[in-house]
Amino acid sequence: METESIETAQAFYRAIHSQNFDALFSVLADDCVIEFYGPASIPFSGIFNGKEKCRIFFGHVANDVDIMEFRQDDFLSGADQIAVTGHLTLRFHETNAVYDSDYVHVITVKDNQITRFRDFQNSAKAAHVCADLETPVR
Repeated sequence: METESIETAQAFYRAIHSQNFDALFSVLADDCVIEFYGPASIPFSGIFNGKEKCRIFFGHVANDVDIMEFRQDDFLSGADQIAVTGHLTLRFHETNAVYDSDYVHVITVKDNQITRFRDFQNSAKAAHVCADLETPVR
């Protein structure tokens, strides 16, 4: 089970890196939840319930930022929970501001589908970088 969960998480990141959204959504469960913690000034912060809302989340990311670096360092597994550590550097289209932070993603996998994705990173730094953005309607 742990190996399959890690493989599912790795497939998710491969899809992000290759910008293959069909592959990305193929590993998300229909009732998946994305929890991206941070203040409302971050365009893609919030809780996104269900695959269609998760599409909105990824649409914001794709439309709002250029991903300059998105590195996964470790995949740590405990049954159906995968903790992924890494580093992220983004440039926001609207302001050209750069955000740079380490992160931890906690992913829940059941039946080779991601049911929950939680993102933890430097919210205070993100809020500062995003302070001048026009926050889109979610």
